[in-house]
This record gives sequence, structure tokens and C-alpha cells, in this order.
Amino acid sequence: MAHDELELDTDVRDWVFIPLTMSIVLMKLLTQFAHMLMYSPPGSGNSNKEPHEIKEQQAVARSQRMRAAMRFVPEQAYKMRREYFVGKDTGLFHQKVQSRSMQEAMATDPTMMVDMMKKNLTGIVPQLAMGMVVNFFFSGFVLGKIPFALSPRFKLMLQRGIDLASLNVSYFTSLSYYILLLFGLRGVFSLVFREETIDETELMKRQMNPMAGASPMGFDADSAFKGERAALAALDHEWDLDSAEERAVALLRKTNKQR
Repeated sequence: MAHDELELDTDVRDWVFIPLTMSIVLMKLLTQFAHMLMYSPPGSGNSNKEPHEIKEQQAVARSQRMRAAMRFVPEQAYKMRREYFVGKDTGLFHQKVQSRSMQEAMATDPTMMVDMMKKNLTGIVPQLAMGMVVNFFFSGFVLGKIPFALSPRFKLMLQRGIDLASLNVSYFTSLSYYILLLFGLRGVFSLVFREETIDETELMKRQMNPMAGASPMGFDADSAFKGERAALAALDHEWDLDSAEERAVALLRKTNKQR
């Protein structure tokens, strides 16, 4: 079915597209700088930790690296490392954990809850306010057309705020443009702010589950140890260098035959 082409008014570009783009960029910049001002200074995360907490986190990280690179370690060396971690009586992951749980850390350290609230406020509140502004002032406009064909399943994503069945799916509305730009700018901001860039998807997870935003203090050593014990018990060691000479000879013979 053929669809008629729309002739978009230049006023929509001047009074909707450009102001909307500038508003989103400014909102993102203000949110980013507010987050950087209210967030704890770099390096403060490890400075508040006890040595045994850092040791337990590093042990889990070492075990994960060992599992990832076990194919390059001889069988005897792998068994020695696995025995160090999951030995029946002396294994590190069988020892009693000394780190505090998430609930204990929040109960004994009020600044942790304050930091969590700061992170949520600096990310969620500006998005809610900007969403209300966009929905009130810029909703209901067709901003442009994507220069290639799309399937009808993209209609809901690209044409939010306009329920028009006859409109070609290639056209996108102002509300959809706001949502796409809100998440798409993270790649551009990461080039400038590096690891301090705000992740909108992470903010949504915090909104649904506030406990998920406290990874530095929320390390659950008991659960991590159990997970590593189960992972190491389920692995079968295979050394990639086993019979490497025979495979090299076979490859050389095959190469010589092709010549």
C-alpha cells in the first residue's frame, strides 16, 4: 500500500526540533555535572573498606580469571589453584566471610544511604521533569523521516504520541525522538566524561530496585564464595597445549600437501 509523502513545516524544525535537541543536551549536561558534584570523590570507595573486604573481593576476581584462562594452565597447576580456593578444609572459599552484608553496611553506615539517594535524585528527577516538559510542550509533532524502509513493528517505538494508522512507519515523532536521544547521547558523553558518565539504564534499575545501585559496598562475599565454589566444582579442565606437537605436525603436513 502506497503512503503519501508528508511535507514537514520548517516551523517544526525551528520551534520543536532545535529547541527540543538543545533542551535534552542541556538537561544531560546539568545532570552530569550535578552527579559529579554530589558523588563521592574518586578513590573514596576503597578507602572506607577494611583489608579483609578487599581481600575477599580480590579472591573472587582471581578465581574468575583462573576459570577464564584455565585452558592455558597445565592440569597439575590448575588443581593446585583450585585446591587453594575450594579445598575441603583449607579452601579460601570455605572459610567464614568477614565482610559485612548489604543490610549490615546500611545499618551501620548512614552515608551509604545518603549516597544512594543522591545518585537516584541526580538521575531520575531531571528525567521525570524533562519528560513532563516534553510531553506538555513538544508532544504531537512529526519531526522527520528515516531515509530507509522499516517494518510495521517499529511504529510503536518511532511514533509515540501520535496514533495515526495511515502514517508511514518511517516518520518519527517528537516524543520518540526525545527517548531515543536521551539514551543515544550516552555514547557521545562517554567520550568526554569517560567512566563518570551517567548510565540511564542503570538509573532505571535503581528506580525499580534501590539496592542494586550500591555495588561498591553491596558486595555479598558469602553469595560470591558459594557461586565460585559451584562454578569450580562444575568445571572439567582441558589444556589447550595438550598434544600440541602432534597437531602442529599434522598442520604442517597438510600445508605441504596443498603446495
